[in-house]
Amino acid sequence: VYRERRDGLLAALKRHMPPGVTWTTPQGGMFLWLSFPPAIDGAALLAKAVAEAKVAFVPGGAFFATDSHPNSARLSYSLQPPDKAEEGMARLGALIKSQL
Repeated sequence: VYRERRDGLLAALKRHMPPGVTWTTPQGGMFLWLSFPPAIDGAALLAKAVAEAKVAFVPGGAFFATDSHPNSARLSYSLQPPDKAEEGMARLGALIKSQL
């Protein structure tokens, strides 16, 4: 189940993220990492994503003790089926494009 959801999220990222956004391809687990262009702060983007796009993620800065990586995020693929991931990444991708 998680492989199907991971693959659906990865495909949606490929279709909807603008140039400059990168992500990991996890071999297991329930999360992947996004890296935004340096000008995009994950915490600030989260506030807009929730309010405007109705999409949530965890800003990456919370996971680093020293170099905070403010332009990163952790996405979970454990709960949403591929069709919901598609919709969410389309919304998030459009929001990121508007911030560039």
